[in-house]
Amino acid sequence: MPTCAVSKKGSEVNSLKRKEEVNLVFLLTVAVYLAVSFLISFLPSLPFVPLILVSQFAIACVPFVYAIRRGNVKEEIIGKGLSAGNIILLVMFTLCIEPLLTLINGLSQCFFETPTTDMITEEAAGKPFMVMFLLVALLPAICEEFVYRGVFFRGYEKIGVIPGAILSGLLFGVLHANLNQFTYAFVMGVIFALAVYVTGSLWAGTVMHLTVNGLSTVLLYLLPIIRKNLPKDLQETLAAETSEALTVPVVLRTFAVPALFGSVLAWFLLREIATNCGTLNDLREQFHKKGKMKTFLGMFTVPLTAGVLLMVLLMILAEIAMHNPAAGGL
Repeated sequence: MPTCAVSKKGSEVNSLKRKEEVNLVFLLTVAVYLAVSFLISFLPSLPFVPLILVSQFAIACVPFVYAIRRGNVKEEIIGKGLSAGNIILLVMFTLCIEPLLTLINGLSQCFFETPTTDMITEEAAGKPFMVMFLLVALLPAICEEFVYRGVFFRGYEKIGVIPGAILSGLLFGVLHANLNQFTYAFVMGVIFALAVYVTGSLWAGTVMHLTVNGLSTVLLYLLPIIRKNLPKDLQETLAAETSEALTVPVVLRTFAVPALFGSVLAWFLLREIATNCGTLNDLREQFHKKGKMKTFLGMFTVPLTAGVLLMVLLMILAEIAMHNPAAGGL
């Protein structure tokens, strides 16, 4: 057998083995998350700061141990550095996809509760900006990118970049543990994974994640100040518009056009980033590859399927409990 054929076969075997390992890591991560959530439910109401720290630990501990045991963390997970020019392009790219994420979030809010958003908004009223920025923006940008794009996406991309990006986005969504966040986190996860692929750098996902969460944190503090300094009649008008119930037509009318234009601009920026990194042709090839659905479905093993189903069940039960407080013990 030719040497290149042996090498290719060996690479495929290694990729499949790593997929199996990563899928098991996901199931163990779900198990730790559920165990920690169960223990927290027996405690008095946990303050916001330790709650965030514990939740990040629950998600990151198993993938972190797995990555350390494998070794080659810099080569296999972190990858290359980023040039200043590409960092600027990534921030611009992220700002362009913000309207799309806002549209998805708005549509989601028409159907699902927003417990995490409500909690963060409430906490921002009584905490310094830098505390919230570190906890809501910087910490997740580092920990979650290491887990979802570092361990999970890097574990799948050799089998298929597009299926791997979609799967890592799915895992990113379900581990947010509520249906509202799942919708836009899934899309974010896919986009972040593509950025990591074209740059060859985990820092791309970190920059984008920090931009999304950082912008949200800044707006939490900035918007109340802006509203407070507006004329009284304009404040009353904005208050009336804000209190209006979200409906699908209202959300579409407000955000659909910005989301469309932003997405088009984002695509051109992603092409520019890929050109700078010399991966534009690779990106095109990945989108034109046949059998992407078959590859995606082939990534599901028993541990991965079990983990995803457990988190989906948890999200559904949590949504039922929020709509029906009497069912809170489910």
